[in-house]
Amino acid sequence: MPAQIDTDGGHSLSLLADAWDKAAQHWHDEMARDFDVHHVRPLLDESRTYLDALRDLIEVLDTATRDTTPS
Repeated sequence: MPAQIDTDGGHSLSLLADAWDKAAQHWHDEMARDFDVHHVRPLLDESRTYLDALRDLIEVLDTATRDTTPS
């Protein structure tokens, strides 16, 4: 089964966010806050932005394929 990057990527981000939430329940020092602010949150935010753009691109490509494929 071929990967669906936009769907699989969203699932992977959910897994990462869940794993971080579980780790953060036990890690409460300044290093944890720094890791969250400078690594986890930017990664999640940038990845969500990338996935949103990818979904938009897939939609455009699907439309172009439908519009240019002979009936």
